[in-house]
Amino acid sequence: MIWLSVVGFLVAALAAGLIVRWGREHAAVYSDSMPQRFHLGHVPRLGGAALVMGTSVGWALGVLQSVYWGDPGSLRLDFWVAGWLVVVLPAVIGGIAEDLTQRLSVRYRLTLTGASGALAVWLLGINLPRLGWPWLDAVLVAAPWLGIAIVVLAVAGLPHAFNIIDGYNGLAGMVALIVCLALAHVALQVGDRALAALLVSTAAATGGFLVWNYPRGMLFAGDGGAYVWGVVIAMASISLVQRNADVSPWFPMLLLI
Repeated sequence: MIWLSVVGFLVAALAAGLIVRWGREHAAVYSDSMPQRFHLGHVPRLGGAALVMGTSVGWALGVLQSVYWGDPGSLRLDFWVAGWLVVVLPAVIGGIAEDLTQRLSVRYRLTLTGASGALAVWLLGINLPRLGWPWLDAVLVAAPWLGIAIVVLAVAGLPHAFNIIDGYNGLAGMVALIVCLALAHVALQVGDRALAALLVSTAAATGGFLVWNYPRGMLFAGDGGAYVWGVVIAMASISLVQRNADVSPWFPMLLLI
């Protein structure tokens, strides 16, 4: 798991450095009159591209290690990880398109993050099985569509929550890093090394992005980066509860408040 983190960190840091070097022409699109403009000068908001590259490479290497190299880390990753990438893509593509053009309306971006939520349910079978209170659990059993609706709402909404705090040097990235590592720690405690590996790889890619984001603010995550964090963390939070009966469903919620 450590070497996956190192590779993910290096890929994200290198990609972010290239964006800082060659992406400044896109930074001027975000004018002084735009919201979340709390910095001086033109700063690229394409950190999401670096994040998705670092995360994807880390996940892909984890699958290769598990499937073809004897799984020395007992990660138990398989080709189902590709489903996670498919779920992330609609939201991230929409976010990066907005970062490049500043012309994709909120309606379309919310639709794309909602599509990611629907794909999480359809492709990965992610569902909220319980809420920890017997009477609420009985409601979920009687109306399973409520659990599905909560999943779609979480995956559709959390990316925009991260987007709100993007634009301050290090804030969104550090929140994402802390949340990913906290979820990964609990996943390791309950023996879910596969989920922990996905989260640690995401945290490592976030660290690579932060090299350029904090403290000098040379690159921001933008909508694309916020959507990577939001979708991955939302899926991981619900999956941690769904896959491990010992984990309280209120742990991820309290972590994200």
